[in-house]
Amino acid sequence: MPSQISWLSVAITVFLTVWTFTAIFATIKPRLFWEITQGWKATREPSRAYFILSAIGTGFLSLIGLTLLLLPYFHH
Repeated sequence: MPSQISWLSVAITVFLTVWTFTAIFATIKPRLFWEITQGWKATREPSRAYFILSAIGTGFLSLIGLTLLLLPYFHH
């Protein structure tokens, strides 16, 4: 690894990659994401509006993640 690449930059890249792919998964499958993360403690499933708003929010977060991951390639 070149000396110019710090471990902090590698850690940030790994974090952003995990964050982005998690957000993409939650956008595509909001119900399954809810079942994995929240379903075990719920007594009933949330409304359809919850899943729609969740998909919109995670879609926004995935766009932020993709932007932050691709920003170094467009920076001159």
